[in-house]
Amino acid sequence: MGCGASRETTHNVKLPEARPPPEPAARPRQEINTKPRYEDEHVQFDEDIDRELKAAAVSRKGKSISKMPTHTNEEVKVGLFDVEEVGVGDQMLAIKPWLGALRAPTNPPRVNNNPPNIRMELEYVYGYRCFDSRRNLFYTRNREIVYMTAAVGVVLNKQTNTQKLFGGGLVNQEFGHTDDITSLAIHPDKDIIATGEVGKNPKICIWKSSDPRVSISEFRQGRDSRAVAALGFSYDGRILASADLHNDHNVRIWNWEKGTLIAQDKGGPDRILDLCWSPRDFTFCTCGIKHMGFWTYNPNSAGIQLRKEKGIFGSVEAMCNMTCVQYMPDNTCVTGATNGQLYHWAGKNLKKAYQIHPQGQTVHSLAIVDEKIFSGSKDNTIRILDLSFTEIGRIETSSFARAIDVNGNTVLAGTRDGTIAEYQAGGNRRTVLMESHSDGEVWGLALSPTNANIVVTVGDDNAIKVWNMAQRKCVKTAILEENPGPQRRPGEGASTLATNSPNQQARAVCINGGNGHVAVGHNDGHISIFQNIENLRRIHIAKDPKEWIESMAYSPDSSKLAVGSHDNFIYIYNVENNYKLLHKLKGHSSFIIALDWSVDGSALHTNCGAYELLFWDTNSGQQVKSGGTAYRDEEWTTWTAKLGWNVQGIYEGVVDMTHVNCVDRSQNKRFFAVGNDWGNVVLFNNPNGEGAKGTSYRGHSEHVTNVKWSSNDEYLFSTGGYDQTVMQWKILN
Repeated sequence: MGCGASRETTHNVKLPEARPPPEPAARPRQEINTKPRYEDEHVQFDEDIDRELKAAAVSRKGKSISKMPTHTNEEVKVGLFDVEEVGVGDQMLAIKPWLGALRAPTNPPRVNNNPPNIRMELEYVYGYRCFDSRRNLFYTRNREIVYMTAAVGVVLNKQTNTQKLFGGGLVNQEFGHTDDITSLAIHPDKDIIATGEVGKNPKICIWKSSDPRVSISEFRQGRDSRAVAALGFSYDGRILASADLHNDHNVRIWNWEKGTLIAQDKGGPDRILDLCWSPRDFTFCTCGIKHMGFWTYNPNSAGIQLRKEKGIFGSVEAMCNMTCVQYMPDNTCVTGATNGQLYHWAGKNLKKAYQIHPQGQTVHSLAIVDEKIFSGSKDNTIRILDLSFTEIGRIETSSFARAIDVNGNTVLAGTRDGTIAEYQAGGNRRTVLMESHSDGEVWGLALSPTNANIVVTVGDDNAIKVWNMAQRKCVKTAILEENPGPQRRPGEGASTLATNSPNQQARAVCINGGNGHVAVGHNDGHISIFQNIENLRRIHIAKDPKEWIESMAYSPDSSKLAVGSHDNFIYIYNVENNYKLLHKLKGHSSFIIALDWSVDGSALHTNCGAYELLFWDTNSGQQVKSGGTAYRDEEWTTWTAKLGWNVQGIYEGVVDMTHVNCVDRSQNKRFFAVGNDWGNVVLFNNPNGEGAKGTSYRGHSEHVTNVKWSSNDEYLFSTGGYDQTVMQWKILN
C-alpha cells in the first residue's frame, strides 16, 4: 500500500458514515434455527468491513502503486538547481520559480555532499496496525508480546517497556520488510514468527521473536498476489499457509524453512479474512466475504495435494460474511460473523449458530484457549464462553478487539482504536501496553520547547496525543472536536480514508515556548488553541483559513503564530491579543507546505505547492520581492523549507520533487533530516548541493509525513502517513 504523498485530493472513495455501536446488552445463549437465506440483502453489511476492503483495494491516489527505489540512474537526474540566466529581480522565472530566490550567503560554508558522519537506529515505535488486519497479536514463549506496525515486526517486553524490532534500519540491509506488514502468525513453539506484506510480489519473512535481528528465511508469495492477507502455521509447525489478494484469492502451502512452494489452489472470487489450521491434522479453514472454505493438505498424495470444499450452511442459518476462525479442542471449528453470531461447524457442515453478541455487531476476533472461547465484537466487549457457548464472563474494551490471545487469567487484546492492553478475565482491571493513532493519516508532529521528553502528534483520527519519550508511552490523549461538521466534498480538501469529518481531522501542530499554548490546524481550515500540554482544554478558535493546514509555527519570542493554509495564504496572529489576525500574506500561487521564522522574528520564508520560495516582512505583512538577496545572510530559527540554497541536494536527483514531504534541520545546524514518499527517512549534511548523498533508513511503510529533531539532537522522530506510526530514532555519533 505504499503511495505518494500528494497533497491535493486524488481519489473520491465514498466511505460509510461512522456510527457508534449500540450499548451492549446481556443476552441469554440462543440457538438459531432458521431457513437458509442466500440473497445478498441478507448478507450482513458492516461499515468497518466495507471500509477495510476499500482501504486495501486502493492507494490514496485511488489505484495500486508500488514504491519507487532511490534513483541512481543518471538518466532520471536533472540539474534541478542549475544556474540559469534569469530576468530582473529574484522571482522572475516562471518554469523554475525557486531559482531566482536562491542566493548563497555572503561568506558561504563549504557544501558537503558526502553522507553524514552520524548514524541512527530505530529504538522504539508507537503504533499497532489494526484497521485491516486481525489475529496479529500474540504472547511469545518468553511472555513477551509480538505484533506489527508499518514495515516493522515488534517484540514488546512489558516489564521493561523495551522493544526488539524485526526490520527498521538502513535501506541496504539484507532482511526485513519494505512495505506494510498486513499479516502475522506465530509458530506452535511460540518463538518463530511469520509476517507478510503488501506489494506486487509481496514478501513473507520468517524470524524469531527471541532474536529478531536476523531473518530465518524470506521468500516472495507470487507476482500480482498484491498482499499476504492471512498466514498460519500447521499444528506441527512444519508448513505454512498463506492467502493472497489476487482476484482468485489463492491459497499456498510453503516449506517455510526453505521458502519453497509445495501446493497452491484458488480460493475463489471473495476476499479471505482469516485462516486457521486444525490442532490435530493437515486440514485448515479459510473464511471471509460470503466465503467459508475447508481445506485438506495431503503431503503423501501423488496427485492433487491441496483440496478445498465449500462450507454448507444448510437450513441451520443464513450465509453470512465470516471474519475470523478458530478450532475447538474436538477439532470442530468456530467462525465469527458480521451478524454477531458464532457459527459452529462439524466438518464442512454448519452445526449450530449462537447469537452471542447483539444482532449486527460483527465478531471481529476469536481465541479458543484452555477450553474457553473468547469472542471480540463491535459491541466493544469480549465475551468469555465455555465450550457449550454459554457466557461465563465479559470484558469491556475501549474499542472492538481485532486480535485476542490468552495467558492464564490474562487476556491480551488489540483493539480498533490502536490500543494494545491486558485485561484480567475475572475483573475489570486494564493495563495499557501501547496506544497509537488509528484512522486516516498522521502528519502533525511537534516537540515541546520546554520539556525535552515531550512529543505531540495529531492526525485524521480526531485525536491529539502526548508522548513521553523517556517513559516510552502515550501519557495523554484528547479529542480534537466532539461534534462532526460537514463531510468532505468529493475532489476537495485533504485526501483521507478516515470516516470522520474534516473539522475532526488535523495535520499540523506547534507549541508555544512562552505560555505553553498548543496550536492545532484542522483539515477544514480552522485553528484550535489548547491551554497547554497538561491541560488540553480549548481556549480559542480561529476560522480565517478556508482550507486545510499543513504548516504552522510560533515566532521565536512566542508573540505571534504563523499558519500556512491550502487556500494559498499565510496568516499571522497576535498571541498576546487573543490571537487577533495581524496579517494575511498574499503572494503564493499554490497551497502552503512549509514556513520558517527568522531568529529575530522579523521575517518568514515560505514554500508552496508550485515550489515558490517567497520572503516576507512580518511587521508590515508585505512580500519582500528580492528576499533571496535581502535575506541571504539571515539566520532562521528552524529550517523546514524544501527549497533553499543549503538544501539543493535533498531530492537526490529525482525529477519529481514532490516525493520529498518534510525537512527538518538539526539543532546544531549540521544536518538535515528528510522524509519521502518511499517510506524513508534520509539524513544529509548541511549545506548540501546537487549530487549530495544521503543515508536512508526504512521502517515506515508509507510516505513519511514529518520529521523532527529533539532539543539535544539525541533523537529524531518521524511520522508515517497511512501507517499511522510514530518512530523514535536514536542518533549514534
